[in-house]
Amino acid sequence: MVSITVRNLDNEVKIRLRVRASAKGRSMEQEARLILAEAADRELAPQDGLGTVIEGNRVRTLV
Repeated sequence: MVSITVRNLDNEVKIRLRVRASAKGRSMEQEARLILAEAADRELAPQDGLGTVIEGNRVRTLV
């Protein structure tokens, strides 16, 4: 595991993170780790292929 330091974090962001973590019964550190992991996973998630985009456009046109 690695550690990171987040500098210049807006105080309002810190407060919202603390409230969000508390509402879920987590520490701020645990909540931040989960947020970062979810964001990284979304970035790596496969995007719709061309066929999916074309089919989606066709269906919207027909409706």
